[in-house]
Amino acid sequence: MKITSLVALFLFAVQLAFSQSEKPVHGKVTTDGFPTGGIEVINQTNGTVVVTDASGKFSIPAKVGDVLIFAGKNYTARKITLNQKDFGKTGVETNMNQETIQLIEVEVTKEVDDLKLEPPVVEPLRSVDNILNNSPNNMMVYNGAIKDGLNFVAIGKLIGKLFKGKKKDKVITNMEMKEYVSDNFNKDFFLNTLKLKEDEIEIFLEYCYADPKMATLVNDNNVLEASDFLISKKEEFRKLKN
Repeated sequence: MKITSLVALFLFAVQLAFSQSEKPVHGKVTTDGFPTGGIEVINQTNGTVVVTDASGKFSIPAKVGDVLIFAGKNYTARKITLNQKDFGKTGVETNMNQETIQLIEVEVTKEVDDLKLEPPVVEPLRSVDNILNNSPNNMMVYNGAIKDGLNFVAIGKLIGKLFKGKKKDKVITNMEMKEYVSDNFNKDFFLNTLKLKEDEIEIFLEYCYADPKMATLVNDNNVLEASDFLISKKEEFRKLKN
């Protein structure tokens, strides 16, 4: 009886030690069935942070009972508590929901206050002889002048008013691109996902900033497309180095 109790106690201790030891847990993050890259996976228990790759996959050290947080810009954050089955072959599969982005409506108005239209003046009918005799310029001979010519000053003001309020595309600076990358991609993304060396990261980013598409992605604030862009630029960067 005592031997049986000792064996049971030993197995319980082994199981407890196994559950408390950290080992990699694998998983995949999707949005509406599509892989989602650039999502931060945070082990709240031990403070470890990784980022999902372009296929939405990740691997992070953890143990049973640890709490994982999934977060990304424009995504609703999720939190799960790991159990034993999460360390199996299927791993952790998480679906992220995109947040609704509210668009601000901009109304562009046309102002025509400066241009006042007056009714035309109708002169009484005159005979042909009267017109020829009383006009300072002979109307039968063209002298290059335009009678009752257009008021180009007033027309110019009207055109200026019509285009008032037209918005220009915002110019994205290198500093804004650096801040965007710093806010959305941590160091592990460049070291583990892009497989860059630490001394290559700054040179690689300057190479990306030179591409006009980077400014467009920052202006659109699309983290998923920005992640795919950085992955594709990494391949170009490798070829340039070789």
